[in-house]
Amino acid sequence: MADLRAGQYPPIGDQLDAIYKLAAALQQQGISLPDEVQQWIDRCAEVKRRFPIPKPDDNQPA
Repeated sequence: MADLRAGQYPPIGDQLDAIYKLAAALQQQGISLPDEVQQWIDRCAEVKRRFPIPKPDDNQPA
């Protein structure tokens, strides 16, 4: 049963991205977050900055 249930959730990466967006939104609203969460947000933001997801047009021939 656990395997069937686990297969119905979104991929872990998508779940983590949603949690990151939630934490970042709370931070932007001025909500104080634990230091560990703040460090995690900063690290995720740096990874997203260094390795951006290409826009759909970026790989299209001109």
